[in-house]
Amino acid sequence: MNVNDSHHVTTARRKTNMRTTPALIVVAMLLTGCGSGPGPSVNLVSVTFQNATALETTAVFTLRLSNEQPVPVEMTGSVHKIFLNGLYIGKGLSDATVTVPRLSTVTNNVTVHLSNLALATRMKAVLEAKRFDYRVQSTFFGKSWMDRKTSETEGKLELNDFVPSSEGTNAPAPGAN
Repeated sequence: MNVNDSHHVTTARRKTNMRTTPALIVVAMLLTGCGSGPGPSVNLVSVTFQNATALETTAVFTLRLSNEQPVPVEMTGSVHKIFLNGLYIGKGLSDATVTVPRLSTVTNNVTVHLSNLALATRMKAVLEAKRFDYRVQSTFFGKSWMDRKTSETEGKLELNDFVPSSEGTNAPAPGAN
């Protein structure tokens, strides 16, 4: 191989690298999610049970979303996976558009459908404890398909914080016999 041939091969490699480098950067950005990052912190405020049947109970979880950023955060939907004492109890989906003002909080109600059959044997210990740990894993969606933020929050909840609702269940109203 002479000097001209090696120069030609080196130039061809540089051209190939120059073409593939931008493509690799774009792929890396798509895989890592350009708009991903931490979302608002989420705290469980209260739980209201509604519409209990033999197979499923509907619960409304009131979540407090806290934005510690100096700019407002707008979300066009969210998914919240809820765990009690390490036990996955259900997932709440919301397609509501929620804006959390800068350096502020808002509450958001999320409906979660609980499978009574799956939880019947495991929830007894949780209910007997009268105090338990919770964890909420949240994914928030923005206006573009690449705008996604995540958050995971843990806390403790007293059983007295659960507010039963007699409107949506077969339970008698308090004091009614």
